Amino acid sequence: MDYKIKKLYEIAPMLSPSIYETIFYNQYQGRADKESLILDNEVFEKYYIDENIYRNFLFANSEKLGKALNYIGLNQMHSSIIKSIELKESKLKIKLLDVGIYNLANTLIELKSLKDIKLEPFYIDILFEKVDYCSNHYLDKDEILIPIEEDIINGIYTQDQITYISPKEIELVISMETEKAKSQNDNNKLRYYMLKCGSINIIDEAKEIWTKLFGDTNFNMLYDYYINLRKSNKIILDERVCMNIIQKYKQFILDLDFF
Repeated sequence: MDYKIKKLYEIAPMLSPSIYETIFYNQYQGRADKESLILDNEVFEKYYIDENIYRNFLFANSEKLGKALNYIGLNQMHSSIIKSIELKESKLKIKLLDVGIYNLANTLIELKSLKDIKLEPFYIDILFEKVDYCSNHYLDKDEILIPIEEDIINGIYTQDQITYISPKEIELVISMETEKAKSQNDNNKLRYYMLKCGSINIIDEAKEIWTKLFGDTNFNMLYDYYINLRKSNKIILDERVCMNIIQKYKQFILDLDFF
């Protein structure tokens, strides 16, 4: 796939439903200046993706995606911080600091007065094997995707979407906000990191840290509970949401004990 000549609306199927709705649907519905719209009726209908269809697409390919389905494809790593990226031979490794898990752990410590527990970073390594293509892009004033060499360390992992799956290939796009992009005085701060690979593997250091910190408490299973929850819900973990998850987890454990 030649991404260089694609306009923004042409990569709409590659973007998460939430990004798509924000960029396109609200603009289409709300703006009176029709000449400023990227989409016309025909294009809008052609590229709209129902979120349930996308989820079904992912779950139907769960065997190919394996453990990676718990971490990518449904924006599970939203707001994570990119700590490192390494491309060696045909293997790409992206290390993420899972901010969501960190916020959940911090709320749990404060809520339950677990003062003896000292928080540690929660890291997730995403390993892309047999990489055939990877490139970072920005959008110019004409909504054309332009390849860019830009440091993405400490950038914010915003969204992701898998666009193609076959027995031998997976294609996806990750949207992110880099340090340089954040400092620019314009509205176009997102970067689009596109890649094609043979498979995706995960090293979940975060779970090991969670077990180390909370293994001797009643909240050892909260990590797995949250991982499953975020696959089916759009979650931004502020303190209120974290407290709600913890309360629901407690009820979940009580229900298990009842049965």
